[in-house]
Amino acid sequence: MARKIQAWVEFGPRLEPREPLDAEGLILRIVQATNQSRGSVKAILDELDSQLEIALQEGTIVQLPNGMHFQPIGKRNGKIEIRVRINPDLLKRINAIFRGKWRNPENIGKTEDEIFDQWDAAHPGDPVDRSSL
Repeated sequence: MARKIQAWVEFGPRLEPREPLDAEGLILRIVQATNQSRGSVKAILDELDSQLEIALQEGTIVQLPNGMHFQPIGKRNGKIEIRVRINPDLLKRINAIFRGKWRNPENIGKTEDEIFDQWDAAHPGDPVDRSSL
């Protein structure tokens, strides 16, 4: 019997992978948008990184002007994790005009049983084990 994850991997909706925007690409986009020099943009981003690190090492929440914030979280084992909160308005704008590509876009919003039914139809000799957690 097939596992549930197999059905989700094959039929579940997910974003098509794209090449990441690397640091140099981001710098070039900012240079083009602002007419600042590459060096000044890189210096500002480097300093932002340094100031984030210093403030978070001090246990301080850092709030950016765009509504994003970074919060250090202390774990029981003594390690620190950083929680990042994205501005909800940014998420709304991204969802309003998302231009990325989806795999299986026809399955957006389908229930688990509908995805499993697709698997079972495509793989009649290997149905999904619906009893597993």
